[in-house]
Amino acid sequence: MEDAPEKKRRKLTTALKEAIGAHSQKPEENIEKPIALALITQDLLNKIQASRRPQTILEVTLKICKEEKSEAHVEEAFLSIFRKHFAILGIDSAITCWKLIEEHLNESETLNEVTIANEFIKTSNLLGHGFGKLLQTIKSNLPSVIRKMWNHGRLADSLSIAYSLVSLILAASVYGDDQANSESVSEYWNKEILTEKSMKKNYGMRMLSLLAGEEDLGKYFQSKTEIDENQLQLLSEIYFNHIEFFSGILHESNCIQLLGKVIDTHLESNQLRLLKNRIRTAETSLNPVLYYSMVDSFRRFFKFTDSELISIENFESLKSKEVAKQLPSICSISKKPHKMSNKNAKKLEDFLDLIRNVAEKSEDHTCLAAFSILTINIAFLFDDSKTWSVCKSILENLPIDVLEKLVKAGKGLDNEATKILRETKKLTEEKNEPRKFVNRSGSEVIEKLEADISVEDSITLLQGVHSSEAKKDVFDSIIKFVEDIPGGEGLNELKLYKLLIEMYGGSPIESLALQIVFARIAADGWADLDRSPGTEKTDESWFSVVVEMIDLLETAMKSAKNSIIKSYTALYCQLFSQVLKNSQKFIRNSLNAVASKTLTSEMESEFVLRRHKLTQDVARLVDAMKRNESYFSMLTASIIGDAVFYGSDSLLAMSKLHSLADKNTSGLLATNLPVVERTRYKKFLSTITKASKRVY
Repeated sequence: MEDAPEKKRRKLTTALKEAIGAHSQKPEENIEKPIALALITQDLLNKIQASRRPQTILEVTLKICKEEKSEAHVEEAFLSIFRKHFAILGIDSAITCWKLIEEHLNESETLNEVTIANEFIKTSNLLGHGFGKLLQTIKSNLPSVIRKMWNHGRLADSLSIAYSLVSLILAASVYGDDQANSESVSEYWNKEILTEKSMKKNYGMRMLSLLAGEEDLGKYFQSKTEIDENQLQLLSEIYFNHIEFFSGILHESNCIQLLGKVIDTHLESNQLRLLKNRIRTAETSLNPVLYYSMVDSFRRFFKFTDSELISIENFESLKSKEVAKQLPSICSISKKPHKMSNKNAKKLEDFLDLIRNVAEKSEDHTCLAAFSILTINIAFLFDDSKTWSVCKSILENLPIDVLEKLVKAGKGLDNEATKILRETKKLTEEKNEPRKFVNRSGSEVIEKLEADISVEDSITLLQGVHSSEAKKDVFDSIIKFVEDIPGGEGLNELKLYKLLIEMYGGSPIESLALQIVFARIAADGWADLDRSPGTEKTDESWFSVVVEMIDLLETAMKSAKNSIIKSYTALYCQLFSQVLKNSQKFIRNSLNAVASKTLTSEMESEFVLRRHKLTQDVARLVDAMKRNESYFSMLTASIIGDAVFYGSDSLLAMSKLHSLADKNTSGLLATNLPVVERTRYKKFLSTITKASKRVY
């Protein structure tokens, strides 16, 4: 028999779908009940996003929040609808919408209306042309709302809306249409907001006043201040958003408290990667604050005592040698099995990844030693192979002198930590050992090539051939080795081909070497669309193949230019055309992946960087061709015609190709391409024509 609560939930879900579905045209009163249910129970939030009537949803939500008060909760599902709705409002609709929000905000008794008002201020186009009247309305009316909330004891809500206001007026002072207003942000803030004495004494309001330009307030932050627990979440967000600004002003203990709250929040919501990216791009040093806030946050979340997770006090005033001496006390911690759920195991992995990224950014050896000790401490507490593996990967990036001090501090101890430290030190020394100059003879190279060696070993071997005589002697053996390669088994093959071009470029046998390389590339399918070896596994391997092919073509143009322009111009253009289409497909797939909203922010950033790299790299190849314009101009039309279908995905390279082409190319392509390609070419031509117009 079906469970009663489950049956009830299914009925409510069905009712909600019918009431606010994408094609529903029911009157407003019919959607009040399901929205009220979603606001209060939080069971059906995701169903709200099916609605295509955001203004109605907003009106009903505000009405129910007013009636239900503290029982209603405006969650992300609602905010995502409002965010999209506010961003596309015109001036008249925005004014109407704000009047509605302001009316409920004046009567508000909960955070819900404040949250909606904050979203409106953040996402609507208040700095756009023609929105000046609405901007002035908000600047005039919102201070009274802030003061009213403050006087009613809703300090956190008042600070929240005040932060949105100060952000808005700061942006308006720089980017707004009305630059003639002589009143500074600081003057406005003092006159309109700081009218209550209690406001001037509040820690959060002082932080906002600093943002508004009140420089004299810096003296109030020189000593540690107790931060109200109800305001801590909001102030931590403000601190994190302006971390460079506040780091040199707030007392260190308050910075640790605020950043610790930020880490707690991101750890709970599985968003430590966002935190990692923000810290990595921060234009200030956060080492001591980061260390202590991470220790405090780890203790709170994973429930460890001070004696289990040891914090090195005042480590910034110590030398790295003195910090390393803490290792024996870490190793003496009594091991207790700590059971952990899969969910927390993932959080631990993300936390260790955060430590690794912080350590990679830091250049201070004392800080690196402290973070290494922290990592070893965490590994001792959990004592599993995965944690030790992550610990080892962090230690591998340490400078050799820090490793030496840690190994010395652990001398006489025999445990997993000291074993890993010794192994890592040995590997780092080998990696940092300067490579000796090797000048191998032809006979030595021939002997080894005739043996069964890998492609990777052959690259190392041939890098030691420097004299012209030796290069000439080993040429036949190299050709035989290249012919015997199975082909399409790894990127090292492309690296070997690139090395051959560099070795024999400018020599009498340059043309023959280039012929062998291009023949193997064509035979193995390295440049063929969708057939490049290894690209069936992941986008990462596909990207690597495209990058290596671009690098090889660039090397060929630099080192063997004479052979290309005299003998292999058409073949070079064919390979370039295939690489261009491969890069277009990667860029297109990357854009589709980002648009799908299934990637993490870190992966999205990586995809953006890869798109930019491919766009610039293929354009750079065209620049190399333009330096030999007379040889390539008549072949360019075929490249454009071949790649014009997705030309918008590599517009920079395509426009440069068009400028390289001869004067008859436009007429040829406009009349001889298939219908779809011809239509796309005409659009593409109009785009680059507009872009090429001179600006007087």
